[in-house]
Amino acid sequence: MALSDVGNSLQGLILSHGGLQLLKERNCITRLEPALKDGKVKLISGGGSGHEPAHAGYVGQGMLAGAVCGDVFSSPSVTAILDCLRTVCDKDGSAIFIVKNYTGDRLNFGIALELARATYGFRDVRMLLVGEDCSIEDRNVRKSVGKRGLAGVVLVHKVLGAMAEMGLSIEEIYKFGKGLASDGNLTTIGFTFELKEGILENIEIGKGIHGEPGVYKMQASNDFNEIIEFIIGKLITNVPKSSEVVLLVNNLGGTSEFLMGVFIDCLAKKIDASYNVKRIYCGAYLTSLDQAGISVTVLNLGYSPKLLDYLNYEVNVPSTLFGFQSRFNKLPSKVIKVGTLQPMKIQPNSTACEIGEFGAKLAKTIVHYVCEALISCTAMLNTIDKELGDGDTGSTIAKGAESILKHLIANKLDLKHPGIMLQQISVILQQDMGGSSGALYSLLLQGVASTFMTPPEDNQHISVKHWSEALKAGNDTIVKYAFTELGDRTMLDPLREGEERLRQSIAQDLPVLACVESFTKGCEEAARATQDMVPKSGRAAYSASVENSKPNSFPDPGAHAVSIWARALLEACKQVIVE
Repeated sequence: MALSDVGNSLQGLILSHGGLQLLKERNCITRLEPALKDGKVKLISGGGSGHEPAHAGYVGQGMLAGAVCGDVFSSPSVTAILDCLRTVCDKDGSAIFIVKNYTGDRLNFGIALELARATYGFRDVRMLLVGEDCSIEDRNVRKSVGKRGLAGVVLVHKVLGAMAEMGLSIEEIYKFGKGLASDGNLTTIGFTFELKEGILENIEIGKGIHGEPGVYKMQASNDFNEIIEFIIGKLITNVPKSSEVVLLVNNLGGTSEFLMGVFIDCLAKKIDASYNVKRIYCGAYLTSLDQAGISVTVLNLGYSPKLLDYLNYEVNVPSTLFGFQSRFNKLPSKVIKVGTLQPMKIQPNSTACEIGEFGAKLAKTIVHYVCEALISCTAMLNTIDKELGDGDTGSTIAKGAESILKHLIANKLDLKHPGIMLQQISVILQQDMGGSSGALYSLLLQGVASTFMTPPEDNQHISVKHWSEALKAGNDTIVKYAFTELGDRTMLDPLREGEERLRQSIAQDLPVLACVESFTKGCEEAARATQDMVPKSGRAAYSASVENSKPNSFPDPGAHAVSIWARALLEACKQVIVE
């Protein structure tokens, strides 16, 4: 039994607390008691493990309906998120994903959201993003990264959980939650340290909950005074001075109760000059394993006169930090298995666009050519990725291509309905490809597929113009969840250029093959141009900067992969289309 095994940890949680349910193969904790069709909004959260009691410790009456737990500091899978959703919510119900702003969580919960709505027929599922870290000023935050989600998300669970338990509508809860999580209403800053012989050393302010480096460093000190003065200065730039507030003082896991008391005493003496503090919560609400550190969250009570009522609402969850009823008076917790759930099926769609025998032949040829091309370029893409990444982009993409090819050969793709086929491929990629590449391609294809789920308004056959509109929808879906922009040195650079070239060719009324060739050349040229760009998104962004970087030897591997399949798409079209 590995000490880092998430399943074992969750098994221990349900053994010591009633009223819970463990979906073992997916590492999901859900409420045992409420019926799926009770009419209440279901709140689901989650992320990497290592932050306990967040988020499984907040599942229960008055807070979350379910929590999805990834490996330590790793986002949970899309499949696990979807299985958690269908365990707590039926397709006619409503649910909100409450997600901390980290790229992996944002992408995987985003894919699950798109699949739940468009592919599996859930009526109303939404995502609320929480990013309240004020250690980094807005002007220094890349849009593709954004502010990190910290312990403030626990207050969001508490407030929205009360609203859901009271039976408020999803419109009311979601709107309230968006305002609550915005600047001016909720903000957090934290710091880490080492205590040696009564001296605070290695002080880092703004250090992330996954070990990301701090934004500011301070000299060793024998008290918290200077740290607290700095923290208050940051807090008041986000929540206005003189506001009535609630404080949540969070132990990152390795700070003694003794030191927490010393810190709060010092904080209270200094913060009264800036805020009218109505309440202080103190405890390990969202940890970073056993990190010695503390974070301070400010909740602005001026946002709503109902906030204290929601905070006071009685809860019954494993964590005792908000008070609780006896855990022994609830139904015994239990384990369920994925095999006992009905398999997830793509929702039937009688209005999906159909392309006929010729279209099906073209689709089959394109899928085959694209997959073969990407598989053949595995080693080259890996080599390119080693410059700034992990050296696995080629292997990751090839894994997805191989899986798609198997489904194609087995006649499991609906080639006559492009929308359904693209949804099928999206599901294949999110299950079998993995990595950020799998997430981004899954999102791209979900967006493209959405264009073909209803017939064209003019009731004509699908044309290259419709594909141009679909490509824009796919690119917009990537931006919606990845927050990436042109010039960030990602796959979006060639995709947007290809989109623009395709649009221009259509406006010039060029033949279909000429339009496709224009798309391909646009992708290839934009992919090559990424060689001269500094990465501003993804893991590569941490390996390079404008101030300290040497010229790149290669283009971005994800962008280059786009140019490879764009060329393969053109060659496939030449084999089938005769003009």
